[in-house]
Parts: sequence; C-alpha cells; structure tokens
Amino acid sequence: MKPCSPVVFIGLDSADPALLLQWEEEGLLPSLGSLRRQSLRGETILPSGLGTGAMWVSLYSGVSPARHGRYFGRQIDDDAYRVVPFRPNAVKQEPVWVAASHANKRVAVIDVPVAPLAESLNGIQIKDWGAHDPVYPTVQTCPPSLAEDVTARYGTDVVGSCDRPRKGGGAYKEFRDRLVERVDRKGQLICDYLQAGGWDLFMAGFGDSHCVAHQAWHLHDSGHPLHDPEFAKAYGDPVKDVYIALDRAIGQILQCVPPATTFILFSGSGMGPNYTGNHLLDEALRRLEGIPATQEHQAIQAVKQVYRKLLPDNVRSWLGPLGDRVDELSLAGDRARRMFYSLPHNDLSGAIRFNVVGREPNGRVKRGDEYDALCVALRRALMELRNPDTGKPVVTNVLKTSDLYSGKYLDELPDLLVLWNREQPITVIASEKIGEVRGVRMSKRTGDHIHTGAFFACGPGIEVGDLDEPVPVESFAPTIAALLGVALPGVDGATIPAICG
Repeated sequence: MKPCSPVVFIGLDSADPALLLQWEEEGLLPSLGSLRRQSLRGETILPSGLGTGAMWVSLYSGVSPARHGRYFGRQIDDDAYRVVPFRPNAVKQEPVWVAASHANKRVAVIDVPVAPLAESLNGIQIKDWGAHDPVYPTVQTCPPSLAEDVTARYGTDVVGSCDRPRKGGGAYKEFRDRLVERVDRKGQLICDYLQAGGWDLFMAGFGDSHCVAHQAWHLHDSGHPLHDPEFAKAYGDPVKDVYIALDRAIGQILQCVPPATTFILFSGSGMGPNYTGNHLLDEALRRLEGIPATQEHQAIQAVKQVYRKLLPDNVRSWLGPLGDRVDELSLAGDRARRMFYSLPHNDLSGAIRFNVVGREPNGRVKRGDEYDALCVALRRALMELRNPDTGKPVVTNVLKTSDLYSGKYLDELPDLLVLWNREQPITVIASEKIGEVRGVRMSKRTGDHIHTGAFFACGPGIEVGDLDEPVPVESFAPTIAALLGVALPGVDGATIPAICG
C-alpha cells in the first residue's frame, strides 16, 4: 500500500463515455485529451438493471443497493402501497466523506448527486447548487452559514429544475446557454474552494450533462424521431456544447489540483434515446394476472389523458405533483389486490413488485417455492413479448434482484427488473398471453440512461494505460478511503489496486 494521498474526485453525472471519447478524439475536448494521456483509464460496472439513483449511492458508500436501500427517486411505501419520494437522508449507509471526517480528515463535498446533507463535517458541504434533480428550493450547506457566502459569490442556480417541457428552438437555445453558464460558474466555484487548500478529500459533481441529455437528446441524435435538423443548423448540438463547457471546467480544475494529489474523473451512467416499454408494462402484467383496473383508477387515467391533450405544458408541469399524488391514491388500492404490479423507475428498465406475504399488508405471494415459480413464469411470459410490427423481441432480459443483490434492505428493491430492447421506440407489445398493448410514451425526456461508465485516474504511483477489467462502482469508496488511510469496514467493493498500489 502506497503512502496516503489527498484525493480530488470530480463526477460528470450521466456524461456518456462514448461521446466523451468521440469528441476528445475529434479535438473538441482538449482538457480530457490531456488528462487521458497522463491517466489510468477504466470502464465501470454499474448496478445491474438500475439507474443513477442506485449508482451514485453505491459509488460513494461502497455497498450494493440492497445495503443502502435506494434505487430510484420514488420508492414503494410497503404499509400503504404508495410510491413516495426517497429523500437523500434516508440512505442507510454513510458516505465515504463522513468516514473520512470522523477520521479527522478535512473534506469538501459539492453537489455529489443524490448525496445526503451532513449535519456536521470536518469541512464543508454544498448541496443543490447546480444539481440535476435538486431536493431543496435553494442551496443548502454544512455549516448552514456557508450558504450565504456561496450565494453572494456565485449567485443562484441559473437553471433550477431542468426536468420540464420546452417548445421551440428559442427555449432550447436558452436552456443550452444557461447550462453552459452554470458549468462555468460551477467550475469557478470548485476552483475557488479547492484553492482554499488543506483538503484531504475534495469531491464535486456536475449535473449539467445529465440535464442536457434528458431534455435535448433529440437535438443531438440525428436518428431520433423528434430530431429537428433546422435547430441543428441554427443553434448546433446542445449536448456537445455542454460537454465542451465541462471540458473547459475540467481544465480549469486540473490547474488547481495540488501536487501529489490523486485525481479521479468519473463519468456515467451513459445516455441514449429514451426508448422504453415502461408505459405498457403494467397493463401487460394485468393481463397476465387476469385482473382489470379498478373503476376509480380507470376514471383517473381517462382524466389524465384529457388534461394531457388540452392543458398547456406549463400548466401540466405545475399540476404534475398534485396529479401524481391523486394517481398514487388510486394505485395504492389497486396494488393491494394484485399479485404483482409495475413501479415507477428509470426508463432503462421496468420495475416489478410482488405482493409478498409478510412484507406487504395484503400479501398474496408466499416466499420460497411460490415466489421463485412466479419469477420463472413472469420471466418466460415477458421474454415472449414482441413488437408485432417488426416481429422483434421488446425485452432483452428479466433480472431477479435477489440473484443480483443481498443485504438488509433487499426488500426495498423491486423483485424483477425488465430490460427493454431499446433499438427503437416501443409503442406496442404483444404475445399470445396478453394480446396487444399499445400506447405512446408521454415523457418530457427524449434521452435516458444506459449501462456504461468510465473513469480516469492520475497521481502518485498510478501508471498510464487502460485497465483490462471493468471496475464495480462500489470500489470507489474503499479506494478513496485507502488513499486517505481511513478504515471503511464492511463494504462490498474492493480497492482498485492500480490506483491504491
């Protein structure tokens, strides 16, 4: 084990590794190119079937989702069959920076995605200044008095919640420009606090690559059904512009990193077009079980279809939280009488929950042989689903979470994850068992996550080159702890030898 080293970790939330590589090779990302020439580069293994809500927590805690309990921004409340927001402070495992702080290391944490806000630290934390999915309406800090300094020096977040509908080239141009501005400000903020000096661990994240890919993938991807070539001619590629701004910020940050520091740049999960069958999954499950929706739920769904057609986007966006709560009330009663049902999830995979005896109030599926047999039967039925227009399968795999994960909070996770064939939009699914289910995905997002991640690491004793084997994201927390000389017992990940020595 080599001597302790300060660590600077920068996360590019949902920056696609393939795009980073492509644009670096084209000379558009010179800072990344310079970093790559002096770094160890590796691919990462992300939590199977799950998205960024699980990935980031596993990265900074070192444990699997079954041990930290988070897989998505909204999760099931077993006592009421309702889906409720998952707050970052409900994460069941301490982040690596808390362990470092307890070990008298001085730490700085700035907008690491889906991170809990610490009550006290030997250092500072800044949360929701430029996050993709902010929890709080204004920036929050530890200590609380720091918020005033942050706002006075860098202003407020010029983007805010990015996940809202936009129409017209002008709106997307303004969105792109504000993201670029936010990247520039965040880069300056990071550099200023980094140069304050004395940090043993400095971790920061950029949420802008996440925002732009969700909202503007169709303006980047010429093969997307909603691609607008006229926008491209007039304004260019918003995704590329944000990546170029991020590269500029990386270059600025690298100039501020003290000597003899281990620097890690992480990107992931990757992004692609938002093609999913999640909107069709619950009806398919109903037909497999042979149980129709309640009249209450059918009525609410009919009302939702009307307001989607008649109300302007800004009004729908404003009414969205209220509509979700009303929808959940009807769904709760519906879920209670079923054997299995779908849950909200990242569009990369469908999430299925069983009504398990002893876990849910009205459990209908017994653990053991009955549970296992149902998993096998559902997997077989879902793998038979086809697109009748093309004859191609719409499901590539169905994963049983208990085969993938183990831990105290396994029951917080879905029971099955349905991986979609995302080669093209999914508007119809069919099989002999369910007939045909048709529907168009109503989403503000044209881009969504894929299972790719990468990292670059440079510093004392780290050799330049490419790792042969991908690294689980759970390995980053113990690696950071080892570099700091801090104990991090009981984690799932192992240290990365090529970084720790």
